[in-house]
Amino acid sequence: MKASPECCKLVVLYGIGGLSDVGRHAILAALEKNEPTIDKITVITEYPEKLDEKNWECNCPGGHTNPFEDPKLATRLEMVKIDTWKNKDQPNLSNHFEGASAVVSCLGHRQPGWKYKELIKKGLIAYDGNKQVIVAMEEAKVDRVVTISSFGINGDKDWPHWAGKLMKLFFRTFMRKSRKDLEKMENAY
Repeated sequence: MKASPECCKLVVLYGIGGLSDVGRHAILAALEKNEPTIDKITVITEYPEKLDEKNWECNCPGGHTNPFEDPKLATRLEMVKIDTWKNKDQPNLSNHFEGASAVVSCLGHRQPGWKYKELIKKGLIAYDGNKQVIVAMEEAKVDRVVTISSFGINGDKDWPHWAGKLMKLFFRTFMRKSRKDLEKMENAY
């Protein structure tokens, strides 16, 4: 399938925690086509070093390497490191969205503090980060977005697996703040 002319740039955002793996895989999925349908991928994150980790805890055959270190792929990639998604005023954030056809937002984390203790101090970012993304998208006139949230949110009944029931229980008990942050983010779009 040939890409349409307007599909040439994608912006991928990722954080840390449960969604960093999803964000990193979103980058790889956009790059993996034999005939590139996406010419440019701008990656915006607080944690560019996460791409250097050898084990992404995904059990994909062959593992993963940082796509920025592959000369064939690096020409299609741009890394933008930001200090925090909690900063309400990201100077020139919309500049990174200029010319984008779509945005893939993997901002947020379902289990702050379990693996990354610094997230407890930094706070939840799904809503705060995506609120800034929405403004930047409007300024850059980008109107297509895919956001990644979590199963077990908003009465999701499509996945009858036992893990869905477990996540619903977690979100109703000790992960209430995470649930509220993710629901608020979903409703912002």
